Amino acid sequence: MKTNIFRYIAFGAAALSLSACEDFLDVSPDSSITNDDIFSSEDETKAMLNTVYTKLTANNLYGLAWPYTFNTNTDVEMKSNGNQFSTSGNGDEVHCFDMRSLWGSLESTWNSAYEAVNYCNDFIENMQDSPLFSAEVSGTPSQMQHMYGEAKCLRAMIYLDLIRTWGDVPYRTESTKVGIDFYGEGVTDRNVILENLVNDLIGVEDMMLPAADLTEGVERASREYCQALIGQLCLYRGGYALRPGGSEGVMSRADDYLDWYRTAKTYLGRVISEGRHSLDRESFAEMWARECRWQVLRDGDMIFEIPMRKDGNGSYGYNIGVTIGFNEDHPAHPYGQATNRISYCGLYPFTFDQRDLRLDVTCVPYKYDEDLNQEVDLGKSCVSGWGVGKWNKMNMDLGNMMSGTAGSTGINAVRMRYADVLLMYAEAENELNGPTADAKEALKKVRRRAFDPSLHAEMVEAYVEGLAGPEAFFNAIVNERAWEFGGEGIRKYDLARWNKYSETLIKVYKTLVDWGKRAWGDGARGDVRDRIYIRETTDANGRIRLEFRGLKEYGPDIDHPVSEGWKKTQDYAMNWQVRNKETEQLEIHDDVKWSFRGFINFSNESSVTPATPVRYLCPYPGRIITTHKGSIQQQYGYR
Repeated sequence: MKTNIFRYIAFGAAALSLSACEDFLDVSPDSSITNDDIFSSEDETKAMLNTVYTKLTANNLYGLAWPYTFNTNTDVEMKSNGNQFSTSGNGDEVHCFDMRSLWGSLESTWNSAYEAVNYCNDFIENMQDSPLFSAEVSGTPSQMQHMYGEAKCLRAMIYLDLIRTWGDVPYRTESTKVGIDFYGEGVTDRNVILENLVNDLIGVEDMMLPAADLTEGVERASREYCQALIGQLCLYRGGYALRPGGSEGVMSRADDYLDWYRTAKTYLGRVISEGRHSLDRESFAEMWARECRWQVLRDGDMIFEIPMRKDGNGSYGYNIGVTIGFNEDHPAHPYGQATNRISYCGLYPFTFDQRDLRLDVTCVPYKYDEDLNQEVDLGKSCVSGWGVGKWNKMNMDLGNMMSGTAGSTGINAVRMRYADVLLMYAEAENELNGPTADAKEALKKVRRRAFDPSLHAEMVEAYVEGLAGPEAFFNAIVNERAWEFGGEGIRKYDLARWNKYSETLIKVYKTLVDWGKRAWGDGARGDVRDRIYIRETTDANGRIRLEFRGLKEYGPDIDHPVSEGWKKTQDYAMNWQVRNKETEQLEIHDDVKWSFRGFINFSNESSVTPATPVRYLCPYPGRIITTHKGSIQQQYGYR
C-alpha cells in the first residue's frame, strides 16, 4: 500500500507524543487530490519536490543546526569555553566535545531529518509509477527523470549528514506505511548506507540535467552535483570514522578503501572533464559578495546550494557572518542586526600566507556598531574570535533587502563548490597514484584564484611543484582545504575522515599554551602575535574604519608611531596567560584550558595522545533510545 503524498511522520520521538503511532499513521489527509493527480503533471510534481526543499531550510536542519549547532572545535572554526564543568540544556557545548543525549537540539534535528527523508522516499516511490516518468525519452533527460534523480540526491545528502552527526543510523528507502513498526528497528552500519547511496546515485546520474539547463541553476541538485556527491560519499566510505569499541570508540576504516577512492576519482573527474564549472569566472571576494546578493553564477564555483527564502529563513549573514549592531528605536542604517555565532581559532588567520586573497574575505577582525563604525572584534580572550567575512549583510542589495531588522536573510546554504571537487579529486588521485600532473593541476586551479597573478610563479607553480611525494602533497591538501573552506563548517568532517582530528587538536592546544608563554617572554617571540596596534580612519560617510598592525606583520621591529595615528593597542597572545589573583603567577587562561575539554584539557593533557580518539559524533537523542525499544544503544561512552 502506497502512502498518500500529504501524510508524513518524523521517525523520531515526536510522533509518539500522540496517543499511538498506529493512530497517527491512520490519519487521512483532508484533500481529494491524489498522488496520480500530482505525478501526472510536471508542474504539480515540481511543486511537490519544492516541498522537500522547503523542509531542508528549517533552522534545525540546513538553516542553522548543521552549519552551526553541531560544529565541534577544530583548527579552523572554534568557540571558546572557559568553564570546566558547566553544560547547557540546549546543545551549546557540542563544540567542546561534552555532549548530552537529552539536548532538545539533537532530537529536533533527528526528527526533521527523517521527516525530510520520508518526503524523499514518498516522492521517489510515487514518481516510479508515473507514466510521465516512464515515458520514452531520446537524448536529453526529461524534467520528470531529472526530478527523480534530484530527490535521490537530496536523500543521499541528508543521510550523509546524519552519518556525519551520529555515525550508524536507521536507514530506510521506503516511506513509512501503516503497520510498519519503525520504532523496533535498529541502526544500519554506515558503510552499508554509504555503499547503497553511491550505487543509487550512479543509477540516476545519466538521467539528470546540468545546472545550466535548470531554470533555478545551482539552487537545484544537478547532474554535476550528483557526480560530486558520489565522489564525496566515496571519500567518506573510504575514510576513517569513529566506531564503537573501547571506552569512547576507535578510529578505523575498511580494508577496501582504495576501491572507493577509485570511484571517487571517476565521478569527480567527470565534473572536471565536462567543464561546466570554473573558478575563473569571478574572484573569491566577488563570489561571496554575490552570495549575499542572491546573484549566483550557474557556471562558477557554486555547484549546489539549498535555496532559502528571502524574508523567510536562512541564518547566513545573521547568525553566521559579520556582527552588526542595530538600534531599533533610532536606526542609523538599513542593514539590520547581525549576531555572529561562528568564530575562528585564534591561530587560524596566521596559518595563511598573508598575501593570500582569501584571508581578508574569510577572517574579519572587526564588527560594526549601531552606527556602522568598525570596532575591534577578536573574541573575549582572542583564543577564538574574528567574524566570518564570507557572509556579510553589508554586501546585501539594499534595494532587495528583506523586511525587518534582524533574523533570516534568505542567503543560501552552500552544499558543494567546484573548489571542493578539485581538492577532493587531487586527494583521491594522490592517494591512488601520488602527486601526478592531474593532481597537481587540480590544486593549482584552486591556488591561482587565491593569489594575485604576479605571485603565481612563486605561490602556485613553485609551491605545488615543490611538493615532493604523496605525504607532502596530502599535507598540502589538508592545509588548502583549511584556507579555502574556513567558516563553511566542514573542517571537522575532513579531520575525522583523515584520522587527523586528535593530532590536530593536541597541536592547537599546545600551540595556544606555547604562544601565551612566549608572548610574556618565556622563549623566543618568533611569529607570535603578542599584541596588535590599531589606527582609526574615516570613510566618505564619516564612519570609523580600522587599520591593524601586528596581525599580518609581527616582530619587535613593527613600526607603529603614535604620531601616525597608531594610538590603540590590544593584547593578543598575551591574553592566553593570566596572572593568578592570589599568587600573581602567570597561568594558562581558562579559555585555553577548557575549550577542548571533552578531549584535551588542563587536567588530562599529559595523558592524551594522537591515538586517543576525538568523540566528535553526537549521542543519539535520549527519547530515540527509549522509543526504539532497545534496538538502538548509546555508544562512545554516552549515557
